[in-house]
Amino acid sequence: MAHNINSMAYYGERPWHGMGSEIPERATAEEMITASGLNWKVEARPARGARKDRKGRYSRYEIVRLPRDEANESETLLGAVSKYYTPLQNADAFAFFDPVVGESMACFETAGALGEGECIWTLAKLPEVMEIVPGDICMRYLLLSNRHDGKGSVTVKFTAIRVVCQNTLMLAHQDGQAAYRVRHSKAMPERLAEIGNIMRTAHQLYEQCGKVFKQMAHTALHRNRLDTFLEAVYPRSEAQKKTGTRPEKWRHIDRLLEEAPDLQGNSVRGTVWAAYNAITHYEDYRPSRTPEDGSVRLNRVWFGSSATVKLNALNSALKLIA
Repeated sequence: MAHNINSMAYYGERPWHGMGSEIPERATAEEMITASGLNWKVEARPARGARKDRKGRYSRYEIVRLPRDEANESETLLGAVSKYYTPLQNADAFAFFDPVVGESMACFETAGALGEGECIWTLAKLPEVMEIVPGDICMRYLLLSNRHDGKGSVTVKFTAIRVVCQNTLMLAHQDGQAAYRVRHSKAMPERLAEIGNIMRTAHQLYEQCGKVFKQMAHTALHRNRLDTFLEAVYPRSEAQKKTGTRPEKWRHIDRLLEEAPDLQGNSVRGTVWAAYNAITHYEDYRPSRTPEDGSVRLNRVWFGSSATVKLNALNSALKLIA
């Protein structure tokens, strides 16, 4: 998948990747869809060479992005899918937020598309905040993403952003998973409606996560336990274990724990909370061996390898405070 940002809109401060069109506060779903350039549809068409079964379904379909009437565009092939695939239109993805945005329980903050539209997302900010220790505040968000190329499901994530350093934290549900995932099938509308109702009680999840984060901040993490934590998140090679070598990623975390201003406070330094945030900070801002623009980084932090590492770090931190 191409990782460049195709289009985007945002409310508030300009995003760290410097892209997108600004929208007014409390934008409606229709306003956000238009501003973010997501006011287009997809269509499933029989793939070339596909065979037709007795029910009239073809063995393979192509998902095509249709041109907008007002734009000088051509059709774009986004991916190939099976006969069981049911597309989710962008407008329907936004409708998922109706239960919370329509009741002023959330407001749209960003939305956009990656590549040619293979992946689209929308981020909604929830009211209230989590204060982990005095002055250490986390904002609460819901992130929905949808893939039009057949390479993933509809995904709804609970996330939080630590204000002091803008780390993006992954939150886990009670089953330990980072997200609700819904396959593109005939049952998708019902499943999304079910999840939409769950969103109404999202404050319960955040309340629980706030308690967990506070417990992290009250749990000391000495050197030997820190190394155990890092081993779980960034495992060493056998050679490194034999020689006692600290991997490059471990050394980066060490430096952050010693030097990052937001990790030096009396209520944070030397705790599991500090170590967890050092990892999320590193994954959000780590240097890349290859050129990485803002859109590549956004994809990695929200949907890719860094999101996976941060969830692993959270689950490993939970074991330390159990």
